Amino acid sequence: MGPVKDYTTPNREVTMPGPIDYQDIPRKMKLEYNFPAAGKTYKILDQMSGLLAHFQKPQMNLRELMTDAANLMAKQFSLKEVGIGLRESDGNYRYEVLVGYRPETEAATKKLAYTSGQFTDASIYKGTMISKYTKVFLAEDNPWLDSEKEAYNLPSLLGMTRRSLDDCLEGDYIDTHILGKNDDLLGWIELAGTTTGKLPDMSAIRWIEFIGQIIGAAVAYQSKGITSRST
Repeated sequence: MGPVKDYTTPNREVTMPGPIDYQDIPRKMKLEYNFPAAGKTYKILDQMSGLLAHFQKPQMNLRELMTDAANLMAKQFSLKEVGIGLRESDGNYRYEVLVGYRPETEAATKKLAYTSGQFTDASIYKGTMISKYTKVFLAEDNPWLDSEKEAYNLPSLLGMTRRSLDDCLEGDYIDTHILGKNDDLLGWIELAGTTTGKLPDMSAIRWIEFIGQIIGAAVAYQSKGITSRST
């Protein structure tokens, strides 16, 4: 038997990881989205059944469904903030349900309104589509406008260094589009921050996209226009 190397010696070299290229994050997420890990099991089907049960009520309340959906996502996927917005009768998009926001942040966020062009013009909000529904915005690209600074939950944490491709920083956020007939943009689900400090994995993203489709079906089912303010 040969000699055993002593790893406790003080002169042992330690190799530190190299700098992170944040642009690898959307590429990694897109790859994991298209090729999910085999054998993953999901434990939220009962909660999904609860969302679908809203359709069975004599009078479905879209806001209640969206609130239940936002709370489900926050709990099941360790999300700090979940916002759901819809297009209103004036054609602009506004937040309807906010979960996990501080009171002052919620008030500022409720004042925001977006045009359809702001969702599609990459020169306004720089992000990367990782699927048909989901777009990832990373803090390094400064994706928020100056008019939205008050909507940051913890602005003092902006500018932190990303040390892993899985790190979730203040200023990162993920939008999942809620689509209707012919891919009409009805609204969106916005995710910001996680309790784990890591970006949501792709199984979570797929579940959130499914929830977005449920909300889209609920909007169509209501048959009262595409605004929840009438409910």
